[in-house]
Amino acid sequence: MSGPLTRWFKIPTLADRLRGQGVREDLVQAAERTVFSRQGDRGLAELAAALDDAEGVSQLVEGRNAGADGLLLLTSRRLLFAPKAADRSAMTVLPLPDVQSVQWRMHRGLGVLEVDGRSGTLLVDQILGNQAESLGRNVRLAMNPPGDGPAAARDPLEELAELRAMHQAGAISDAEFQIRKHQLFGQI
Repeated sequence: MSGPLTRWFKIPTLADRLRGQGVREDLVQAAERTVFSRQGDRGLAELAAALDDAEGVSQLVEGRNAGADGLLLLTSRRLLFAPKAADRSAMTVLPLPDVQSVQWRMHRGLGVLEVDGRSGTLLVDQILGNQAESLGRNVRLAMNPPGDGPAAARDPLEELAELRAMHQAGAISDAEFQIRKHQLFGQI
């Protein structure tokens, strides 16, 4: 909530509240992208304590697992469901290497995410909007990351030499050569 009334009454945003509690930034950003129903953001500070420094937070949704409302978190290493109850020892953890399949669907206007793993099934329902589909796609991506990774950065001087050779060979026009040359000069 960040409309004119919140600014007028100086109501802190979700991000401001979480940062004030010392919640790590990747979890704050995931919370800002989440649609909460009934003040689901209250347990985020406790959820942050369950994370280790080596894992990054990808996505967060609010839902229900085994009759308990809570937060489902996708990190770079695992799926973690933390019930809203005071007892956080009942967290359900599913490491990403153990995930075998992911499905999502809509049921009575709410999303359902079903993740099958080697140790069992994690079924989270009552997810608002299309967040179940989004999370399901992100889990699949995390299970099978692209093999090539980001493109390696090339030296602009090497690219300029190749560009000059292509221009001299007649493979590119004078106008294209000038445009690309200026782009490369901006990188040097």
